[in-house]
Amino acid sequence: MKLREFLIGTAMMSFTLITANGITPTVPSPLITEDKILESAYYDTLSILSTSNECSDFFGGPSASVDIFNSLIGKVRKSYFQPSIGIRMSGAAISGFNMTTRTKYRLFDKVSINRNGPFYRRKNSPWEPTVRGVGTFAPNTKEARVLMFLHELGHLLQGQRGGWLLADDGGDESLSRDNTRKIEDVCGGQIRNLGKVDTVMLAASGKHADEKRDVHPSGAALLGSPNVANTKP
Repeated sequence: MKLREFLIGTAMMSFTLITANGITPTVPSPLITEDKILESAYYDTLSILSTSNECSDFFGGPSASVDIFNSLIGKVRKSYFQPSIGIRMSGAAISGFNMTTRTKYRLFDKVSINRNGPFYRRKNSPWEPTVRGVGTFAPNTKEARVLMFLHELGHLLQGQRGGWLLADDGGDESLSRDNTRKIEDVCGGQIRNLGKVDTVMLAASGKHADEKRDVHPSGAALLGSPNVANTKP
């Protein structure tokens, strides 16, 4: 079988996707290989950012966006918050500049995915708390999870005018929803098209198409951090 290697090299790290079945790709966090839902969300997001399109261009292009996205994933942990929170970034922030991509960015010490929120859950019975969607997507769907990741990425990258692509929205639910809408306006087409690019993701993860269907579709919520942003419904 012929091997095709897709290599994205940056000053901070390299990420290699090898399309041969059975070969384990290099990933920025061990949680990706331990959690099928997180793994799927990671590769779904990567499939958008690693190609040239309107969404990846918004984040500075494939090389810049993949580099910082991998750094974000390297900080990921699982926590428990109120159901309205999807992802929370918090702690000390460091600023950086990637000489290769000419990208200014920042990284927070903690990136916490809420196990009680829309990344993993939806309301299945009347006595369970309501879990709202993310943008126009229902909670606990691949589309909602990718939109949450892209929302957080928008808080980390500096735009051409000097400000962050998304304004800090921690503690401001209205602004958080506006930021989510902004990302969906730019990236919604690529997010809705995810089913058509499964081949790329499967190749990256070394899985077959029937294995990929483990992710349960459902529905959409808020995102961000106390200091920066909280992804919320």
